[in-house]
Amino acid sequence: MKIIQIGVGGFGRYWLEQVVEYPGIELAALVDIDDAALDEAAQRSGVPADGQFKSLEAALAAVDADLLLCVTPPAVHKEHTTAAMRAGLDVIVEKPLATNMADALAMAEVARQTGRLMAVSQQYRYRPVTWALNRQVQNGAIGELGQARLDFYKGWYFDDSDFRRTMPDPLLADMAIHHFDLLRFITGLEATSVRGESWNPPWSENEGDTSVNVTFTMNNGARFVYNASWVAQGDFADWNGNWLLEGDEGSLRLSGNDCEWRMASGRYQTEAPQLVRLSGPPLEGQAYVLADMMAARKERRQPATSVFDNLHSLAMVMAAREAVLSGQKVEIAV
Repeated sequence: MKIIQIGVGGFGRYWLEQVVEYPGIELAALVDIDDAALDEAAQRSGVPADGQFKSLEAALAAVDADLLLCVTPPAVHKEHTTAAMRAGLDVIVEKPLATNMADALAMAEVARQTGRLMAVSQQYRYRPVTWALNRQVQNGAIGELGQARLDFYKGWYFDDSDFRRTMPDPLLADMAIHHFDLLRFITGLEATSVRGESWNPPWSENEGDTSVNVTFTMNNGARFVYNASWVAQGDFADWNGNWLLEGDEGSLRLSGNDCEWRMASGRYQTEAPQLVRLSGPPLEGQAYVLADMMAARKERRQPATSVFDNLHSLAMVMAAREAVLSGQKVEIAV
């Protein structure tokens, strides 16, 4: 599989490491507007000068490739991904898919029209702890989910060069998509409405709100409460967050790599907790995203985190942003 990677600085550096090390992948071209980032990526990957470009248009015209790996800011995802699909390439794009639903729907429509595959990199799905939660819930360990909570309190500093520093609501717009997508993956449920609020603590150096409390209603009536802050005074959770999932037959709690299952014993009490064995996918994170795309191309199926699936996760983000701005309950529909 021949890949063009656009965006090779910042998080693109991490993706480049994955691509360079992955068997069966050839890095056909690098694209970036920053000369220093392009030079550094070329030295790491060995891509020659005739495979280095300042624009995607030039790369598409000059290079034979199968897939675009898009690691540019969300505001330009539509431009880059639709150009690639219309040129006959499949696409892996970093999350969030877009900054608004209109662009996301337009990207999905181009994928439908061209018949190209488009996957959104929701790599948090592909970790042992999240697979353990998914397996327990789907196997009925807690019965029917009635309520869930995710606490994500992490101190993370963005310097002046990071676009998240000036976003109106960086936590909801950029980070929460991982957690909302995990909720869908773990439970198999979809959100139907949301209400909540957001704020910026006085010590925050970000321009937009970095702390939120939102509550989703799921399509089985369950409630999902999301408490989160990106400027917590310390790290109180890892990137997955701390989870509590409760059903009519028991509960699951996740903190770090500790996953506990408790069986309900009646009158709101449980048996002693049992540790859940963690066993995840054969590959994790971005490597799984790459492997799944290669398999989807071969098997002529949609990738697990296709653009069509991801519309539901993005809709949760957009509705939550609207809810905190309006102070009103917002219905969710794709």
